[in-house]
Amino acid sequence: MSVVEETVSRSALPPPGRALLASLAIAVLAGAFAWSAPERNGWAAGALAGALILDGLAQAAGAWLARHGDGPPRIAGLPSLVLAFGPTAGLGAVLFTAALLVWPAGFPLLASALAGLVAMGAIARLVLAWIVLRIDRDPDA
Repeated sequence: MSVVEETVSRSALPPPGRALLASLAIAVLAGAFAWSAPERNGWAAGALAGALILDGLAQAAGAWLARHGDGPPRIAGLPSLVLAFGPTAGLGAVLFTAALLVWPAGFPLLASALAGLVAMGAIARLVLAWIVLRIDRDPDA
């Protein structure tokens, strides 16, 4: 068993609804900030929305791979390390909200930082899905 297969087969999968709720909570919060001051917060809310969409696509790719796979690599529902992680699913949403309660003027900075983290996690899961697909096709991998 390769390192990738071992990693994805041992992952604990959180309930998918928690990650969706965390994403929706962050999107609603970002939308509220963009609505209140679009010239200041619009671009950061847009970046965060784009990262959440990318995260959703990564989740969909993992689910597709699990449905169409034929064995051990099960990456469907691998959690975002930022949005949802194990039993503390939604920790990223809670920390983001808490940071905004302490420093609401910092929304552009906080939202763009969260967008970067979410996008990096989503890209990593997409690359993992691509690697798992390559393992099945490439006998040397």
